[in-house]
Amino acid sequence: MKKYTGLIWRAIIFIAIIIFIYYIHLYVFPFSKEGLQDNFKICYITAIYGSYESSCKPYVKQTIQSDFLCFTDNVNIDKNGWEIDTTPYHLINKSPLDDDSHLNSMSNNKHTFNIAKYYKQQFQNIPRLKDYDVIVWMDGTLEITNEKTSEFIKNKINQNKIIGWMHEHRSGILKNEVDASNIDRYTSTFWNNQEQPYQDIFKQYDHYINDGYNDDFFADVAVSNDFNKENLGVWITCFVAFLNKDSSVTDFLNLWYLQTLKYTTQDQIGFPYACYKTGLIPYTLPDETIKGSSPHSSTDIYIKHNHGK
Repeated sequence: MKKYTGLIWRAIIFIAIIIFIYYIHLYVFPFSKEGLQDNFKICYITAIYGSYESSCKPYVKQTIQSDFLCFTDNVNIDKNGWEIDTTPYHLINKSPLDDDSHLNSMSNNKHTFNIAKYYKQQFQNIPRLKDYDVIVWMDGTLEITNEKTSEFIKNKINQNKIIGWMHEHRSGILKNEVDASNIDRYTSTFWNNQEQPYQDIFKQYDHYINDGYNDDFFADVAVSNDFNKENLGVWITCFVAFLNKDSSVTDFLNLWYLQTLKYTTQDQIGFPYACYKTGLIPYTLPDETIKGSSPHSSTDIYIKHNHGK
């Protein structure tokens, strides 16, 4: 009997040691060595079509494995370390939402600014991106300057499934974004040397109001979720991280892109509406560790260059 009791205790001790080692690896040394990263896969993507930008902006090497992928129609673009992909996924892996009937369907608006929206809002249709845990959209003007950006995103992304920056000039009021968007980029039928349909930002906003949209929704969210951010409700969408293998995020992206298809290419108007309808509220920066009260120019994560460089 004593023999079996000793064996049992040795088995219990062995199991306890294994569990202890597992938790040490999981919580104490999650990034101890490059290559030991729990198979976490993150990809930063951008889309540069036409002459809107002349280069992929440089980036600082991340402390964990991170891929940088640029979708473009310019085979001679200045890569600056990015992988270039010229496959026209917006045509061969077209969004199921695009039935050619919408104002900004690919068949009705061939402006390169509109094409880029597919890669920003419908990247989950691109086969090579399906295996990533996180996709980070970056406008072509951004340069990543913080080597721990991927680490931060990995540690925060599961909290809200989306990470974004507050818009510092809108005070959380969507109408402010609408009024500020009354510019040639959307109101002209010939912009950046290309034809496009008129983008009726006011019609889009009126639809949202008639559907019950109210900025007070985000004020209530801020209180109940301890967001304490006076600008919550309007986001600058030049840098947004998404949990990639999540059905609720897919629903969000689909609703967001549908606003582009139906109404306008000003996706910063459709973004708060998608938050309102789906209940997905981004983890909103800046926070106590990542600073940046002027995300249109620079933050602790990136700097923003002028268009065309």
